Amino acid sequence: MKICISAGGTGGHISPGVALYKSFKSKNFDVLFITNPHALEFPIIKEEVNSKDIAQIPISRGFSKNIVKNLKTLIEFIKSVVASVKILKNFNPDKIVLTGGYASAPVGIAGFLLGKDIILLEQNAVMGTTNKILSSISKAVILSFPLGKENKKFILIGNPIRYSLEDKMIKDSARNILGLEPSERKVIGIVLGSQGAKKVNEFLCENIEKILEEFDVIWIPGTNYYETILSKTKNLVASLSEKGFQLKIFPFITKMNIFFSATDIAITRAGASTLSELSFFGVPAVLIPFPHAAHNHQYYNAKHFEKKGAAVVIEEKNLTTENLLEAVRLINNNLSIFSSNVRNVFPQNVTDVVADKILRL
Repeated sequence: MKICISAGGTGGHISPGVALYKSFKSKNFDVLFITNPHALEFPIIKEEVNSKDIAQIPISRGFSKNIVKNLKTLIEFIKSVVASVKILKNFNPDKIVLTGGYASAPVGIAGFLLGKDIILLEQNAVMGTTNKILSSISKAVILSFPLGKENKKFILIGNPIRYSLEDKMIKDSARNILGLEPSERKVIGIVLGSQGAKKVNEFLCENIEKILEEFDVIWIPGTNYYETILSKTKNLVASLSEKGFQLKIFPFITKMNIFFSATDIAITRAGASTLSELSFFGVPAVLIPFPHAAHNHQYYNAKHFEKKGAAVVIEEKNLTTENLLEAVRLINNNLSIFSSNVRNVFPQNVTDVVADKILRL
């Protein structure tokens, strides 16, 4: 069987595409991965996708309110549709899988023009504009969150992730790799990425000592803020060993399975890929949704997890020292319940479930 996967734009769209690529390749299928030049900069593609299986289309951005930029985007879009038609004719896939977003749109339209079966993935609790359009030409839409329209076409399963059961580690082993000494203290894992996290990173920097009084911390502030955070916490880090507290700060961690395996409770944003990984590794979280996400989808993603008893949600505008510590303590005092709940949000073998469903459609 031949399968084409179109994934580009943001990491949230690329990650599930790579996960499905790995799953289908493990079944010895011919898989073509169509993406845009910007996406090729992501390490996940360089590390996980064979360069011989990659085809490029020129689209570099979605449409915006800027008329001049939209003219350039329209030209790129038309060129990308034409390129996609040529690529699909040459590869002749049995199925086309779109992970959504602007980079998938030209491939979706090309597939529709060629009469191919299209399966669309919607990762978030609110469907984006591009995906609403693509859903009308898709044979099926696989959902990660309930949208209130589940039926034979809109199928609720979850978001594919690139990790398998073999990637789960014993906590002590994962903590040792990250430089943490054995301790009875629970570990808070903070991961916010670089997008829109300046305010939250600054808040945490001001309050990290209070968190450390109760928990050890692994902190990934993102490459944009790493040097600043490191500088501001330099004196604090030097005094921690005397108190038996541990703080480890990294600009990024390539193998995030180590981070999640080492973490008891996370403080993080509410992107679909992050939430899927939290569920897989059984890590409950204090979720601080990115307030400028399209259609405020991170807020609705987070509220779904909170409703499931898997997380506590604090909007960035309401973030205080008191409510953050209260949320962390609430989870810690009911850790086994929260951990069980978060594991049950999505199927533990979600990638294989999604891949098998695509093959049956």
